[in-house]
Formats: sequence, C-alpha cells, structure tokens
Amino acid sequence: MDTSKVIFSGDVDRVSSYNEVGPFDVYPMHANFISIIKKHMTFYSRKKKVFDLPFSQAVMKVKQDSITIFLGIEELVVEEEKLSTQVLKI
Repeated sequence: MDTSKVIFSGDVDRVSSYNEVGPFDVYPMHANFISIIKKHMTFYSRKKKVFDLPFSQAVMKVKQDSITIFLGIEELVVEEEKLSTQVLKI
C-alpha cells in the first residue's frame, strides 16, 4: 500500500527485494521481520513473475506468512551527534 491506496493484494509463493545487505527472498513460513527495502519488489506465483513494483524506498513487514509493504515514506536523516545530545537532554 502507499499513502492513499492498495497497489497489489493477492497470494504469491515468493517475494524478492533488496535491503542494505543485498538481495533477498521471502518464502512461505519465513521468519517474522521488518526491513527498509530499496529498488523494487518482484512477486512470484508458481515460479512465474506476476507483479513488479519499482520504488526508491519502502518498509516491509513480514508476520505470520503475510507481507505488508509501506510506500510513500520519506527518509529522515538525523546526525548521530545531534541524536546523542537530544537523548542526554531528556
């Protein structure tokens, strides 16, 4: 989904994408995790590509054989020194 609508909904047996470590695939019964993903995602059903979704950055949540992808999320960069200073003030 992006900030205004659902882009794809359906059953697939593999999803491929990229994160800061590199390319990865999510298969049925995959461990639960959350990751910032980059480039694009490809959805496969019965070993055939059914949908390709290009983007620059998104958040992927995998939980109990369900994948949710959040698009339209801008990157926020906080310098480490400023973050440390703010934490000390609290």
